[in-house]
Formats: sequence, C-alpha cells, structure tokens
Amino acid sequence: MEIILIRHGKPTSANSPVLNALEYTKWIRRYNFSDVSENSRPEVINTDLKSYYILSSHFNRAIHSTEIYTGRKPDQISPLFKEMDIPRYKLPFRLKAMTWVYLCRVLWMLGLKGPFESYRSAKIRAEIAAEELVQLAKKKGKVVLFGHGYMNLHIRRVLIRQGWSLNCKSNSFWGISSLET
Repeated sequence: MEIILIRHGKPTSANSPVLNALEYTKWIRRYNFSDVSENSRPEVINTDLKSYYILSSHFNRAIHSTEIYTGRKPDQISPLFKEMDIPRYKLPFRLKAMTWVYLCRVLWMLGLKGPFESYRSAKIRAEIAAEELVQLAKKKGKVVLFGHGYMNLHIRRVLIRQGWSLNCKSNSFWGISSLET
C-alpha cells in the first residue's frame, strides 16, 4: 500500500505584504479562496498517478493543483483534508503576512484560543484524516492526497507513528511525501 501527500501549488495570493491585524484577516480569506498562480507548476510530474485513487481538500488551491498535476478532477473532495486553520489574533502590530502566520501559529500551538479551530482539534482531525487515507489505501492500494503543508505534515507524523515507512518528504509548494507499508 502507498499513500502520497502532495502540497498544493503556490496560490495567487501567496504574497507577504505588511499588514495590520484586520488586513491580515482579509489576507487569510483571500489565501483560502485562491487558485494556483499561473507561474506555479510542478517541476516533475509523476505520470504514474493514473493508477492512484486521488483525493483533494475542498479548498480551491488543492482542487486546482489536482487538475494541473493530473489533468483531471479528484475522485474525492473532502473538507476533512483542508488546511489547519490559520489563526488570527487582534494584536497591535503591522507585520508581513508570513510573519503574522508564524507568530499566530506559535500562539495557537501554545493554546491561545480564537474564532477558529483549536490546535488540539486540528491534530485530532489530522488523525481522522490519516485513518481515512489508510482505509482507502487498504481498498484501493494506492492513494494520493492533494492537500496543504501543515495538515500534510501532521498526517505524515500520524502515519509514521502507525508504522508507515517514509520514502521522501517535502513541505514546499508541490512538495511530495511518499509513505508505504
């Protein structure tokens, strides 16, 4: 059995302007609804994916990445595989968007609550997502998920704890993690 996790391509809104807290919240919304940028394409395409059962998060950038990479729509689209929420806190700063992401993710991981999925809930969802992928791999043999960096990282960790062997890993845009059992 094999599970491949592929991170989506670079979204059209993946820039990092200097923002205040309100502007950062709007930036996250744009990011979450973005397609893949026209200048973001995978360097190498694994043409062997025709024999894989293909899944995708329900976010546009993941579905669009699936279509770019495979030339077809996913076999299954599910919000279970969506990115872990990007937390947003009302802090009195003006920071680059990616600095906001890292700062807020640290606060989120430390347990600071807000109007979004908690880190604990997100990790539980990653465990459920990993189990769904395992069940599909048992039925289909080979599964590929077009998902998101942080969620794929947590799914990968769960699979490794369950005894899956990691062949390769990458969290970059179009990054591939391949696991076998």
